[in-house]
Amino acid sequence: MQVATLSVLPGSENAEEFTQSLDCATGPVAVQIRSAVQAPSFEQIEQLCAGAARAAGLALQSVNLTQTPVRYQVTIVSDGGGIWQQPARPARPELVVAFWFPAGDDADALRERVISTTAHEFHHIATAMAGQRRWGAHREPEAYLAGACALLAIEGELRREQLPGRHDPRADSLLPAAARRSGNAGNAIGRSLQAFFSGDHMQRDDKDGRALLRYCQQSIGFPGIAR
Repeated sequence: MQVATLSVLPGSENAEEFTQSLDCATGPVAVQIRSAVQAPSFEQIEQLCAGAARAAGLALQSVNLTQTPVRYQVTIVSDGGGIWQQPARPARPELVVAFWFPAGDDADALRERVISTTAHEFHHIATAMAGQRRWGAHREPEAYLAGACALLAIEGELRREQLPGRHDPRADSLLPAAARRSGNAGNAIGRSLQAFFSGDHMQRDDKDGRALLRYCQQSIGFPGIAR
């Protein structure tokens, strides 16, 4: 199986040099963080690397691909725009995935974005590798659910404001069909997850958090995190 990845960032295109790099691994997932911005501290880069590795690993474990070797490259750039593509490669003994993220001004928000996006996209990759149908009405909602589940499991907290649901349906006529379907799926899963909150946020080990993690396990197979 071959996997191609694509990242599109808003803003004017520019060229940047990478000033920081860090490698880390969790199980079979080896992550390399490259950053073209100076703002993140080494500790923040370490946390980012660990979060990305765990998010990818959860998605793979959810379909029993626990021994699948993956090389995952996360590149942090400024908020300048551009399109970066990791083309499909010939069959190799390991999977190679690359995504690019805008740095923004908040290291915590960046880490949370990387975790949720990684879980979302690796859910698509993992289910396809496991032989499940790539297309289907449930695929995109499940991927958004994976992002929320990973945030709660890894960060230990999930806030209402972090739920998907920022898509404005009034823009549907201007969007490609895939973007329209994805945005509406995010809105739908965000609305459904509101029911798990008794306040503005939940903790991994409180009643709300345990209920959502059980749902994650039952719905998409997130492993060993429901209590």
